[in-house]
Amino acid sequence: MRTLLSCLLFQFSFFANAEVINLYNIHGYSHDGKVLRQLNSLLFDTETGELLENSSDNLAKAKAVNGKGKLILPGLHDAHGHVLEYGLSQLLVNVQGLDSLQSSLNKVQKYSQENPDYPWILGRGWNQVLWKGKAFPSRYDLDQISKDKPIWLERIDGHAGWANSKALEIAGINRETAQRDDLILKDSEGLPTGILIDNAMQKVNRHIPSISHDMKIKAMNLAIKDLNAVGLTFVHDAGIGKDSYNIFSEMASNKEMPIRIYGMLANGSSDYGELLGKGHLNIENHFIVRSVKLMIDGALGSYGAIMHAPYSDNPHKHGAYVQTPEQIKTKLDELVKADFQANIHAIGDKGNTEVIDLLSQSYMNSSNLRHRVEHAQVLRLEDIKKFKQHDLIASIQPTHATSDMNMAEDRVGPERIKGAYAWQKLFDAGVVVASGSDFPVELINPFHGLHAAVTRQNHQNQPTDGWYINEAMSLEQALQSFTINAAFAAHAESFSGSLDAGKQADFIVVDQDLFKVSPTEIWKTQVLETWVGGKKVYQQFSLD
Repeated sequence: MRTLLSCLLFQFSFFANAEVINLYNIHGYSHDGKVLRQLNSLLFDTETGELLENSSDNLAKAKAVNGKGKLILPGLHDAHGHVLEYGLSQLLVNVQGLDSLQSSLNKVQKYSQENPDYPWILGRGWNQVLWKGKAFPSRYDLDQISKDKPIWLERIDGHAGWANSKALEIAGINRETAQRDDLILKDSEGLPTGILIDNAMQKVNRHIPSISHDMKIKAMNLAIKDLNAVGLTFVHDAGIGKDSYNIFSEMASNKEMPIRIYGMLANGSSDYGELLGKGHLNIENHFIVRSVKLMIDGALGSYGAIMHAPYSDNPHKHGAYVQTPEQIKTKLDELVKADFQANIHAIGDKGNTEVIDLLSQSYMNSSNLRHRVEHAQVLRLEDIKKFKQHDLIASIQPTHATSDMNMAEDRVGPERIKGAYAWQKLFDAGVVVASGSDFPVELINPFHGLHAAVTRQNHQNQPTDGWYINEAMSLEQALQSFTINAAFAAHAESFSGSLDAGKQADFIVVDQDLFKVSPTEIWKTQVLETWVGGKKVYQQFSLD
């Protein structure tokens, strides 16, 4: 197997500088938004990066490369990720996936010992739902590591933070100030526990030392390398500020960006008005800006998602606004006037209702601007049909369902769960469904998302019959959602999302046929090569 693969990689590498390549004897799949078709060859120009028609003239000047029957797919999109945050998560302490409070504390302790000169210990990824008892941790747990150095760890979903006593002290959070903010959790004596939800997190965040520009560049490069390695050629970056805007712009202008980024301006950043005022940006289809990220509510796991009725497992909570509908409407008026697409985070059923109703107004011009509801996680059944009626896109994350299935029905109950993670209902209604992961909330691998979309199972094949399997996508739908639908959601279907002549030669070589293996094996798919614009940007094995 290694010998055959090495031979294939050698051939691809050897001919990579040829002007036109005819990659034949392949087994490929591509969805154009209407039908799935199979390919047995791929013709592309490595200089222009364009896919070509299989005409006699083009074939006559092409260099033939035997693909050895390998499986080819269009380069995959992640329709909702956070590139800088992912890169930084690899440089800071990462406790994602750890199944106990103690194992999380152990990792933070080790990181603290290895980085004694850092003024703060920063990290992310904790998830109390994975721990025995599922209780939120407290500041006293982190105080065991240090009472003198501030420690601040964001929850896996980014909608809650965990501080030690020193971080609370620096932020000015005490018994008196905590009483004035319901988003600061308090113990039975009224003292802040160290857990801050959504907007309350800013009380700590504003005191964190700035991350250097060089460190951000390092994080970006690390992230892009990892994204290419799992077959991602196009990422929709959900909320960028000026630093990311400038770094991506420079990389794309210098032709040093082996991926395509669709940047959503973070409307809460200090430079938002300046960036919006620059208008649309497209640097050679590698860095594109024409959308804005807004956020109405928090997350289900931390009781921050806005619900019409109280949480089923916490009748005193309805969730909390990150931005009120009135605030969002003001932002929408501004960005629509600037001809920008609105991509609005909505998790709870009430949050979704309010966002859908705002975007459904005729002056929103959604048929042209293609407004998106990011997550569209818990929907009332009557709201699902509104997506199609008003040309709204549902931008969803399949692995959120398999990550949340251990608590989602507890939160919303047996009736509301019928409209939660309801992907097939959306497809049946004719809605454009675009898929992503929300990394680093979830792992970056899109094959995990394809697996979750089709099986509604975790990697241990649980639950046996799939969690609410009636809402699963077919594999064809799942591939469509990670390719052409996501391209449409980024106004990029003219050059991306399918392997059609005239589009860019963004494709991946993988080690198994997704349409022939058991669906339970999809997540194990390995990417052998990743090509962007007719140039290879990743290969699994080096020949050195």
